[in-house]
Amino acid sequence: MRDLSYRPSRAARPWRLIALCLTLLSSPASADEVFDRQVHPILAGKCFRCHGGERVSGSLRVDSRDGLVKGGDSGPAIVPGKADESLLMRAVRRVDDVSAMPPDKPLRPDEIASLAAWVEAGALWPERAAAFKVTRHWAFEPLGHVAVPAVKAEEWPRNSIDRFILGAEESAGVHPSPEASRRTLLRRASYDLTGLPPTPDEVEAFEADGSPDAWEGAVDRLLSSPRYGEHWGRHWLDVVRYADTAGENSDHPLPHAWRYRNWVIQAFNEDKPYDEFVREQIAGDLLAADGPTDQYAGRIVATGYLAIARRFGHDIDQDMHLTYEDTIDTFGKSLLGLSLGCCRCHDHKYDPLSTRDYYGLYGVFDSTRFPFPGCEPKQQPGQMSPLLTPEEIERQVKPWQQQLAAADAEIEAAIRRQADLSRQTREAAAKSARVLAAGEIDDGKAAALPAQVGLEGIAVKQGDVIQLSVLPRGNHGADSTLVELEINEIVATTAEAPGRRWKTNDLVDDLTTENPHPDRYGNAATWCFLDGLDGPSFLAETLSAIDGKAELKCWRNGDTPSVFVNTSGQPVKVWTELPPRAFFVHPGPQGPVGLAWISPVDGLVAVSGRLADAHPGGSDGVAWTLEHVSSADAGTSLRLLGEVGKERRLLKQRRDELAARQPAVPVAYAVTEAAPHDARIQRRGEPNDLGDEVPRKFIDILGGQHVLATGGSGRRELAEWVTSAKNPLAARVMVNRIWQWHFGRGLVATPNDFGIRGSAPTHPELLDHLASVFIDGGYRIKAMHRLIMHSATYRQASSDGETGPWYASFPRRRLAAEELRDTLLAVSDDLDPAPGAGHPFPPEATWNFTQHAPFAAEYQTAKRSVYLMQKRNRRSRFFALFDGADPNASTPVRDVTTVPTQALFFLNDPFLHRCSERLAERLMASSPDDGQRIDFACRLLFGRPGAEADRLDALEFLSAYQSSTALPPGSNRHAAAWAAYARVLLSSNEMLHVD
Repeated sequence: MRDLSYRPSRAARPWRLIALCLTLLSSPASADEVFDRQVHPILAGKCFRCHGGERVSGSLRVDSRDGLVKGGDSGPAIVPGKADESLLMRAVRRVDDVSAMPPDKPLRPDEIASLAAWVEAGALWPERAAAFKVTRHWAFEPLGHVAVPAVKAEEWPRNSIDRFILGAEESAGVHPSPEASRRTLLRRASYDLTGLPPTPDEVEAFEADGSPDAWEGAVDRLLSSPRYGEHWGRHWLDVVRYADTAGENSDHPLPHAWRYRNWVIQAFNEDKPYDEFVREQIAGDLLAADGPTDQYAGRIVATGYLAIARRFGHDIDQDMHLTYEDTIDTFGKSLLGLSLGCCRCHDHKYDPLSTRDYYGLYGVFDSTRFPFPGCEPKQQPGQMSPLLTPEEIERQVKPWQQQLAAADAEIEAAIRRQADLSRQTREAAAKSARVLAAGEIDDGKAAALPAQVGLEGIAVKQGDVIQLSVLPRGNHGADSTLVELEINEIVATTAEAPGRRWKTNDLVDDLTTENPHPDRYGNAATWCFLDGLDGPSFLAETLSAIDGKAELKCWRNGDTPSVFVNTSGQPVKVWTELPPRAFFVHPGPQGPVGLAWISPVDGLVAVSGRLADAHPGGSDGVAWTLEHVSSADAGTSLRLLGEVGKERRLLKQRRDELAARQPAVPVAYAVTEAAPHDARIQRRGEPNDLGDEVPRKFIDILGGQHVLATGGSGRRELAEWVTSAKNPLAARVMVNRIWQWHFGRGLVATPNDFGIRGSAPTHPELLDHLASVFIDGGYRIKAMHRLIMHSATYRQASSDGETGPWYASFPRRRLAAEELRDTLLAVSDDLDPAPGAGHPFPPEATWNFTQHAPFAAEYQTAKRSVYLMQKRNRRSRFFALFDGADPNASTPVRDVTTVPTQALFFLNDPFLHRCSERLAERLMASSPDDGQRIDFACRLLFGRPGAEADRLDALEFLSAYQSSTALPPGSNRHAAAWAAYARVLLSSNEMLHVD
């Protein structure tokens, strides 16, 4: 569009200003009249809204000459007699080095000239100048009845929309385009409503349908398709920045977020009224309690709108104020078309929105419990919302809870017996224990165990105990310790009767079978794996894999692997590289881990082996002691302790089996109520610098209603305020989005910003008419589709040029990323039409994501693109390439870029090649005749029959390709040629664009 702003050259300015001044001064009107007629309307109508009344942006006031001369934060606004030196004139002329004013729409050239002449003439200000009054911005004006305009060309309009559009066109001297062909219309409607191309049979049937309501029938068919909700649900998910990961520094997965995605899709398919759609997303958990029960789960899931707010930082609990900001920002943009986020630190610079408005909403969300997705220091997610009513949970789960409680009581009794025996064992050991050796292992070092004690060895009796204890020092996180312990029986060795040997390496293959563990000679309870804290007590829990490594088996109490082995013949890389076929211990942060050998023999034994730091880099190593307890009572107590430990493990195993059979309660990533309270203002957005408390409330310009003391968090009231007929924004914002998603641009070109910095509506009367029709029709989105798509405006042919703001033709558009991918799968007959569900995330118990190793998986599927996993921190390459939505922030309008890498995708990408090969197979199977194959390809991809030019071009291409010397020897040249031809068609402008 032609730029109408005034930007004279430096050379032209003085002469033009002099001419303007002479014109004004030579006119019979007085200076007061010039100000009243030409200057005051500009200052009062265009500038005062931000620089007058109670709102003074940049400390500049425009309601007096002194205010303009004094200026604001940037200095004097005018220099009387010197227009070119005046900051006001540079701003309205939109010079690059100053902020353009007004920010939303430039002044007309004649208005700029009037201001310039007034300043040049001395900026005279009448003593009795007209009063300056604050005028409400159009977006905050209430909806009223808008009369449908009369038009001259009465034969063109099909409904009310056309009269508003045609009225504007007639005023601008613009004429509408003719109606598009039936084939073009059906392809347009099919992509518009379902995001998929029509099948050749659907196109042929529509073109052959001569009934007067054929178009209306086609629109209804598409609206009733389940593909409709998948496509239009994606539009909404863009706006609410849907993602399957949390967004904090390790980008934890959200295994249950998909339920909200599918709820949105279902809501569009069911044509859920928009006001209900909004209320359930804000307060669905509160509405669920009101019934009916068949809507309970859906309403819980709907609050995923709030729950999917982005998390921030390392320990996300420390940065929840940023999550609330993200929530409030998205709430304002998605439902009200207002940018509320900047009010976290200060009153809005342009719109009538205050910091008190922000913290009034902040209190509502701070009184809401958000689910915990997990983060680097606290890996496991929690606080999910059950999808069964409390009554149903009581009915299904309570009997199991009673059985589990009984099992827990038995386990607690075993624990108490274990504690008593542990005390007895410790007391018995203390009476006869002697230290055989002790020492420390520094970082990366090793220590040898004594070969024997005394000249003849260590005298033991059955039941004596030899115990190795490894203790933590400062950095217990790097205390993995290799243990090679060997106990040899000293006897008069002969070939027939060698001495017996007990080695830790004998335990590598079957470590987790028993504790106490038998030896290889059949003696029960020979080896014991002990927790030395307040002990001894037996390690009670086994793991069949550590960090997903099945080669690593362990015993543990708590999170730390206390005794573990590498069963593999190869080193295994985990937190460090563990050598093959080896035995390890790892002390806990507060106490030692023990390895005890209960002697099954009377006689002499020798102890040998070594300890080594298996995780260098911890800087301080471990300490160790080797003791001999010469007391049968200690050995007996230890065996009894082992029996109780075994009993405890069996009880826990039975309890786990019982819990596994318990009916699973499905959960959602949703919000619930927390303790209600009002929030305090965070000065400059700093959560540690608190100001006044603000009651929970709605935005003042939209009513400012307060939450009652009995209102809980206030989300129920907030949902009602947003969807109230007294709120003029909710309906305006949504009908503008619907219009935008049909035509590519909204009646307001900034769908997330209806404020002063946003664009003014091109057809304000039509916008309010649509909003009124929307409300009167029960907020039904499908009814708005019908109104728009039945109009002559929608049914116009597209044009090659810029259509401007008059909608004198239908705007041609390129396929969005999801439409492109889904089309490639559909035409290659590979698209899986079944709805998607959750993603194959790794089990939550194995999560160990960090800032340096965040979640970054990709899951391939043939389902529609709306069901693909969306990561926040590492976006899918395909969606980044083809301008998909950024799930970190609300995306009201998709960018459309044309970059070389998009062309390279069609040349080289394996996915595109696979689709082209499958499409080629489909074309070759459709007919033995090449001409019919080419015709089928055009009908399939373009929605039209093949023309003679298509046939000739294709045959020439196929012939040249098959005779190419670049093809590898022995390749199927015929199939390769058709696959290459399919790539050409799939990358063509006709396939990639919708008219």
